[in-house]
Amino acid sequence: MKLTKALTISVILTLLTTLLAGCGNDDWKTTDEVEILTESKSPDGKYIVTVFSCSGGGAAGYCYTNVNLREASETLDQRDCLLGEHLWNSFSGITVNWRDATDLEVAYRWASDHPDNKTKNGRTVPEKGNVKISYVLMGTD
Repeated sequence: MKLTKALTISVILTLLTTLLAGCGNDDWKTTDEVEILTESKSPDGKYIVTVFSCSGGGAAGYCYTNVNLREASETLDQRDCLLGEHLWNSFSGITVNWRDATDLEVAYRWASDHPDNKTKNGRTVPEKGNVKISYVLMGTD
């Protein structure tokens, strides 16, 4: 009986360890390949806006282009994006323009005319910090 109980506890602990090891996996922070396409500081130098592409994921693979806005003292977080909820292959032709120190314009295109782009990726961030963000959706090529 003691052997069965010890074996059961061992199996449970092994399963829990395996499950918990997969939760909160931050491997992408060191394995993603990020290419900065354009980057500019706000006129007062307090913020940085970056248009970038990111790829990773090994065999499953992913690739996306998006835009990030952050305080100048912060580093780029490629998962903190202004466009969409589901990033993969959704946006293209992204351009940014500072109108003034607290007003940013982001112009972009859907990567394709697929209807899922509008329903799954229609979210935009209207404001971040003290910066108000306006968006211009351009037609697809």
